[in-house]
Amino acid sequence: MAETVLIADGKGSRRRRLKTLLSALGYRVLAAGSGAAALALVETARLRVVLLAARLPDMPAESLLQAIRERSRDATQLVLCEGPGEVSMLKHAADGFLLPPLHADVLEVTLRGACERAALRRRLREQPVRIERRLEERFRQRLETERLLVVKQIVDKISTFIGRIARDVEGGVRYFNEVPYFVSIHDRQARVLAASRPYRLLLGAHAGDGSGSIYEGESGEPGGCPVGRTLATANAQQSREVVRYRSGAKVPVIVHTAPIYNDNGEVELVLEVSAGTQDVQRLREDTQNTQQRYQLLFDAVPCYLAVLDRGLIFSANNRAFIREFGDRSGAAFRDVFYLDDEAFLSSPVHKTLTDAQSRHGEMTLVGPNGRRYHLLVWTSPISTAAGKLMQVLLIFLDITQIRELQSNLASLGLMIGSISHSIKGVLTGLDAGVYLLDKGFQKKDDAQIESGFDVVRRMVNRMRKMILDILFCARERELQRTTVEVQAFADDVVETVQPKFDGKGIRLECDFKGLPASFEVDADMLRSALVNVLENAVDACVAQGLYREPRAVLRIEAGDDTVDITVEDNGIGMSTEQLQNLFTIFFSTKGSQGTGLGLFLTDRIIRQHGGQIAVESRPGHGSRFHMTLPRSAEGKAQKA
Repeated sequence: MAETVLIADGKGSRRRRLKTLLSALGYRVLAAGSGAAALALVETARLRVVLLAARLPDMPAESLLQAIRERSRDATQLVLCEGPGEVSMLKHAADGFLLPPLHADVLEVTLRGACERAALRRRLREQPVRIERRLEERFRQRLETERLLVVKQIVDKISTFIGRIARDVEGGVRYFNEVPYFVSIHDRQARVLAASRPYRLLLGAHAGDGSGSIYEGESGEPGGCPVGRTLATANAQQSREVVRYRSGAKVPVIVHTAPIYNDNGEVELVLEVSAGTQDVQRLREDTQNTQQRYQLLFDAVPCYLAVLDRGLIFSANNRAFIREFGDRSGAAFRDVFYLDDEAFLSSPVHKTLTDAQSRHGEMTLVGPNGRRYHLLVWTSPISTAAGKLMQVLLIFLDITQIRELQSNLASLGLMIGSISHSIKGVLTGLDAGVYLLDKGFQKKDDAQIESGFDVVRRMVNRMRKMILDILFCARERELQRTTVEVQAFADDVVETVQPKFDGKGIRLECDFKGLPASFEVDADMLRSALVNVLENAVDACVAQGLYREPRAVLRIEAGDDTVDITVEDNGIGMSTEQLQNLFTIFFSTKGSQGTGLGLFLTDRIIRQHGGQIAVESRPGHGSRFHMTLPRSAEGKAQKA
């Protein structure tokens, strides 16, 4: 918003010239030819700067400056002087002076400074008002805080005692309205100050009555009643008393009293809460019967049902849930099911905890038995009458078999396509080998014949390996464990793969340290798994090029009860995505040259032996496969 400047000058030409200059600089300009006209404009306009001549036709400049200051304390006053004499005359009355000649740049700088001084003067004047308002607001907030603290103390005491009494009733505060709770507040003279409606209606006591007037026996005395005992000891009390109803009936009650202190730490008030023991017993029996009926319904549901509190702790499980996952009451959700943070934040459980709305969706959870479950999940909030979320009901429907069937059907289609593609490649290779043989026989060229035989031999071996992998994948074969000498097994594996390493010009280093005498394995299956890993090392070293000597290491070491087998190469390495999918069926890092079955079967064989396999790799830095196997079948059982 443009600042407003008032020009008061009797010279019309200079007034018009100044108005043109200031307008060009972006100011809103008002002009007056006399002191009276200037004062009239000061009354109506909110001015930032007043620019007036040292000499005006109708009044002295000093009088005009004083009048303007009284009417507009925020405006900065500048005087146009013809010479130093006028400056000396008005130096105590004005905020600043301008001497001819008046250049646009000088005028702009002077006015900007004048506007800033006017704004600063206004802020300084308003600062004490702001401080006063702030102090007043803080004082008001402090009073309100102290008032709230007193109320909170009373409410906390009531909540505590109701909670204690409600624990005697299974079902808790749910039945609060069905029990005649007597709530009252008493002063230091053991007199009733205020009481709840049941207290007044059933017991007939009112404000001003003695605190012991409702009790029978010694408790009816001023100092012997629960309130009197609390005033004497300044401690909370719990006791069983007998009260006299307005009708004359005498009823046993459970009484809780608690002191409420003032700022000096002295007992100012006493809170008393009581409830009839017969009503408590009746409600306990009714609640037990109701809970039994609901528990029968809860357990009869064929789905997994569980109840979580706001802290993600299980408070109830139905029979189906217990049968599958165990009784998890009191356990944390994350201790029963594994689920990463990102998946949990998008799950129906978290959303219901956040907005207290019913949700449904699909979740994949890893159970306490290590099994992966695909579950349809429905969540329903359990809230208080006031709408506060207390718990969440979870309903799980297991669709793992459906998802596995879908996956198997998808894998079947992928397998058919992959096998067809691989067979096509083998047939193309066989055609090439047969062509070389045919031409070699025609030309009687022994080298070409040998080359053709070599191609046919490689294609036949490739076909044999692919068929054996498919057969192994297609059926679940039990391990045929025998006691095998580790050294002989290692030598056999090396003898199997050495020709392929030599044929590709790759150095295979063997490091066998402290090998045990024997271990219990299925030698044929384990040999197949290791050969798969070593052949992958050959392919990785061939793919990396000749910029360094291709090399692979086979290392076998003995642990306490395990045998550790490591295969390292300095080949092309693998990306993070390839590592994540390495043991997925039909996934191959070799494109059309692989079936994607080799490492899948390797992982399966190692796990069947009760072992583990871990892979480390980086693009351009080779790969490292580390396999750990138990030395005995008993070790496998302990590991499981």
